[in-house]
Amino acid sequence: MAEHGGGVIEPLGSADRWLARLENLLNLIAATAIFFLMFVGVAQILGRTLLGLAIHGYIDWIEQASAIFAFLGIAYCQRLGGHIRMELLLQNVGRRWLWLLEALGIALALFIVGLLVSSSFENFQRAFQLGDSTMDIKLPTWPAKLMVPVALSVLWLRLWLQLYGYVRLILAPAARPLGVPVILDAAAQAKAEIEEALSHVRKER
Repeated sequence: MAEHGGGVIEPLGSADRWLARLENLLNLIAATAIFFLMFVGVAQILGRTLLGLAIHGYIDWIEQASAIFAFLGIAYCQRLGGHIRMELLLQNVGRRWLWLLEALGIALALFIVGLLVSSSFENFQRAFQLGDSTMDIKLPTWPAKLMVPVALSVLWLRLWLQLYGYVRLILAPAARPLGVPVILDAAAQAKAEIEEALSHVRKER
């Protein structure tokens, strides 16, 4: 089903919204983990300084929890185009060339992430089968190692969605971008940030 005026393919929009909910949830879990670890770090410092006590297995817990905030937000970042990009170069090319270059980059990323999903899942399987654990308090490492292929699989789905979106734009450059991050020039980005700041000020009043 096509949307009036823009040739927007409805299944693409539905898939984008569904995947965005999953990405938002994973990103929220990652942010919560960071927030929680900040409190644990403060408790560790105050406990050692004031009471001479330390959290048992603190380093092991931090090492395992790092997989949560290091990987779970990666698909969310990709959706927003928050990764490192050569935006100054891309802003100076035509729309069709822009979408073509973006599609080529996504295709390369799909290949690399696909390999990483496979190898990281094999790493999880080895840790699970061998009963791998941390050195200090013997925490099982497989839950943290499972986080990696799970997060990368969500990223892999996002990349497929973006590739579909870019191919659609190559075929119809005038169509409204859907399922892909939109690059703003410096002036447009500054204007958007000013409007966002002003809206916050108005709400506070």
